[in-house]
Amino acid sequence: MFPFRIVAIHTLRHGTAFDEGGLPPEPAALAWGPRVESVEAFLDRARPEIAVELTTLNPATGEPAISHIRAAFARRLHVVTANKGPIAHAYAALAEEAKRAGVEFRFESTVMDGAPVFNMIRNNLPGCRIRGFTGVLNSTTNIAIETMRAGRTLQEGIEEAQRMGIAEADASYDIEGWDAAAKTAALANVLMDARVTPLDVDRRGIGRLTLEKLLTLRKQAKTVRLVSRARSTARGIKLRVRAEVMAESDVLASARGTSSLLLLDTDLMGIVGMVEINPGVEQTAYGVFSDVVDIAKAL
Repeated sequence: MFPFRIVAIHTLRHGTAFDEGGLPPEPAALAWGPRVESVEAFLDRARPEIAVELTTLNPATGEPAISHIRAAFARRLHVVTANKGPIAHAYAALAEEAKRAGVEFRFESTVMDGAPVFNMIRNNLPGCRIRGFTGVLNSTTNIAIETMRAGRTLQEGIEEAQRMGIAEADASYDIEGWDAAAKTAALANVLMDARVTPLDVDRRGIGRLTLEKLLTLRKQAKTVRLVSRARSTARGIKLRVRAEVMAESDVLASARGTSSLLLLDTDLMGIVGMVEINPGVEQTAYGVFSDVVDIAKAL
């Protein structure tokens, strides 16, 4: 039905599975073998046409995902990743390496799960310059804020996000704003040629929010969202992540639960945006799938 098959999977926890004829789609049917010693050895044995990189976020360096992607490019493999770290830390360099290798580099699931942010801009906004953006891009903080507005603790909100499978492996990356900063840097790098890292984002998470503060705001018909902002200025691109107070009727406040929202300030189309309503891990997986399908169709 779709123009590809999975020939190998390499994991830290389960080991490695290979089958040149195509692995079975049901996880229970996979025959796991010992984990190979390196990503390079895995790629050399698997001999794929497309490598899919799905390691967890390292907001400080983007590794080991950057090295994994470079190993694939060195073998002239197309790459799809859901890890925002490489896009936030090394997008310009990686895009140039992909171009030199003559391969495609896709990353639709890095910012808004599977919502087609980058595809929309690439395919539907030709000639538009992105002057800035505003977004609510971290679901864990949405859940935590709503939990506290209901009279429970921040920790209970984090645990709820973990049960839903949406929190980062280290939830402090969400609460302290690192996940949002990585997404902000990734968007700025791809859409505005910013050439920044998450360390360049003026960042402050929601860790200072108190239950009392949120309950007081609720009585005033106000709430809080962790907001990512970017704007072009005469002195360069300014990037910020902040917990912002806003009216409950504010469009940014409509991003509840796992929902996300992104508004783009363009020179030709004004402000255009995208909203995703309560996605789950399936939508993140779909973004990866759609990238693979898109590349496979062109092979």
